[in-house]
Amino acid sequence: MQLQGEWHPYQETICSVDPSGRGSDETAAAFISQRNGFLYLHKMCAYRDGYSDNTLLDILKHCKRYNVTKLVIETNFGDGIVAELFKKHLQQTKQGIDVEEVRANVRKEDRIIDSLEPVMNQHRLVVDKDVIDWDYKSNKDEAPEKRLLYMLFYQMSRMCREKGAVRHDDRIDALAQGVKYFTDCMSISAQEAVNQRKREDWNDMLRASIEDPQGLTNHLVLGLNAQQRQQARRNGQTPVPNWVQRR
Repeated sequence: MQLQGEWHPYQETICSVDPSGRGSDETAAAFISQRNGFLYLHKMCAYRDGYSDNTLLDILKHCKRYNVTKLVIETNFGDGIVAELFKKHLQQTKQGIDVEEVRANVRKEDRIIDSLEPVMNQHRLVVDKDVIDWDYKSNKDEAPEKRLLYMLFYQMSRMCREKGAVRHDDRIDALAQGVKYFTDCMSISAQEAVNQRKREDWNDMLRASIEDPQGLTNHLVLGLNAQQRQQARRNGQTPVPNWVQRR
């Protein structure tokens, strides 16, 4: 089977958490990855039981699935207690995930729009189809007029700079918080990142053509990428290039 393009791992994956207490608000978690300045929303979770142990452990279970390396938690609610609870569960589950606390000091509507609008205008936010399906089917036991208020994309389409524009904004707030974390990465040019990777791949082939031309030929025939070629050379490394005749 022929594969179009190249596949590479994400450069970083985070979980953005917007905690809430028990009641009508939700504790929302967004799982976002970054590659070459593009953001990928893999999954969105929402819970109605505040920051119970079951909620925090379920979030950590998804962190393990998506290889999350950092938890970004808003500390406006609970004055940092949620982050401390996460640290306790991280020790119990033996997961090596950094916890970063952020505090919002800008009005919520302005903060969400300022974070999401530039990224979405440049089409740099990629959303998994499963997130859309989950969002539509979530809270299915609620009345239709209440279900809409909790949906991520309903919140996204109704968000404006008026105070209280969206009654429930937990899901879009978690997404905006995760996007805000990656703001510095947005300055990365996707094309420049691709060109840099091609230069590194070319330089690797030049080195391999000197050290092990036969092995390079085999690797190219097998369709190995630069990382796979380097791993193969390390596994079969010899102190002297095999084209040098030993006497």
